[in-house]
Amino acid sequence: MKNKKMCYMPWAGVSNNPDGTVRPCCLFKDTIKDENGNDMYVQNHTLKELFATKYMKDVRQKFRDGVEIPECSTCWEDEKHGRKSKRQIFKNEVWPDLGVGKLDTDEEPTTPFDYQLIISNSCNLKCRSCTPSHSSQWQLEHEKYHIDNGYPMPHGQAGTEESVLWKDRFEWYKTVKRIEVVGGEPMYIKQWHKIFDELIELDYAKDIVLDMSTNANIFLEDKVRKWIENFKRVGIGLSIDGMGPTYDYMRHLGKWDKVFENMDRYHDLAKEYDGSHFDKIEFIDGEYYHNMKNHQFSCQISFTLSWLNALELPKMIELVEHRYPHFKIWMNLVHYPDWMRLNVIPPEMKEFIESKWLYDDKGNKRNLGEHEQDILGYIDFMNQPHVTEETFKYFLAKNIFLDNWRGEDLFATIPEYEVFLNKYITEPTEAYSVINTIPIVEVGSVREEDPFIYD
Repeated sequence: MKNKKMCYMPWAGVSNNPDGTVRPCCLFKDTIKDENGNDMYVQNHTLKELFATKYMKDVRQKFRDGVEIPECSTCWEDEKHGRKSKRQIFKNEVWPDLGVGKLDTDEEPTTPFDYQLIISNSCNLKCRSCTPSHSSQWQLEHEKYHIDNGYPMPHGQAGTEESVLWKDRFEWYKTVKRIEVVGGEPMYIKQWHKIFDELIELDYAKDIVLDMSTNANIFLEDKVRKWIENFKRVGIGLSIDGMGPTYDYMRHLGKWDKVFENMDRYHDLAKEYDGSHFDKIEFIDGEYYHNMKNHQFSCQISFTLSWLNALELPKMIELVEHRYPHFKIWMNLVHYPDWMRLNVIPPEMKEFIESKWLYDDKGNKRNLGEHEQDILGYIDFMNQPHVTEETFKYFLAKNIFLDNWRGEDLFATIPEYEVFLNKYITEPTEAYSVINTIPIVEVGSVREEDPFIYD
């Protein structure tokens, strides 16, 4: 009988956090523990050691038994609402593309071959959906203004010269088949540039798929060309959560004009290296199937959907279809922070957003094409029961806190929302009253003391 709850991620690789803790994948809601229940870190253990822990063996056994483990709730939730989960995508798209063959889940693997690695939280932006854990700009802000203690890193950054992850890199170079680089901002972090150069010089790169996510505020054409021409395949996701004023609002310190220019430049590369030919995705018996061609280079827009940028969804799809035919658009949902989730907003606001997704400004029903299944899934997710009014007032207050702090204005950016949200501001909660006393401040765009910055 087919095990419909099987996930191959724990048989393939590991994913670390900026502080060095490790998970079977980036969505897993726990970290690998030793036999005493203590967190384990890439600063102190090799990736091979972490992969072979009793903790990982127990996770694999639960999947063999068909258990819908709670630590994987993000995937279960995505599938419940009719959209592709990471579990399905890797099973049906990524593994076939790597050419590793079918993974034998009855066996205990000894060596990982797929790594999602974070070397540093160094970043040039502090996006609304982010935290100090993944942005040095956020961390600097928290530390400077004593909001909290920032993001604790008991063993320092994962990519320091003292870290086992760094010292052991020439060993894991030998077995890696795919590296997914996230951040921080990979283009910003000099250690990544060193790793890529070493993989090329040692002749490993030709057998490695390199995927990375970037905020697209930095475009290093010579570097990107070098990676494309030396790695087996390069995929770059441009993480863009809006257009024009909405982009600037969502991606603080980022500039839409610059990003728009860089999108054009990335698209020119995609055309040049012919990364446009995507196979058709099919939905069969509750599963998505997609065997990717071995593109030399592919580029996609990664759009992370929250209630703050929900009205941008049709515009983003239209932009990609008409201006960037050599791009794909990949859409995913904000699950954290909770105050940005689609399902927390008032019911009447949900109805408004749904109508904007399904109908154009003239009242004509939109042709959603290949995105229909996902968008209907987003609607289903959005229409989950609303949080309490007091909870939403607190969530809205957190957003207004950032507005006051950064000199921004939600309603100036998204005027359509004012009619729905104004009453939640005129009847403030205690949290809102406290938050509103915080003075407006601004932090510079460069953390000068950051040793990870690429020159």
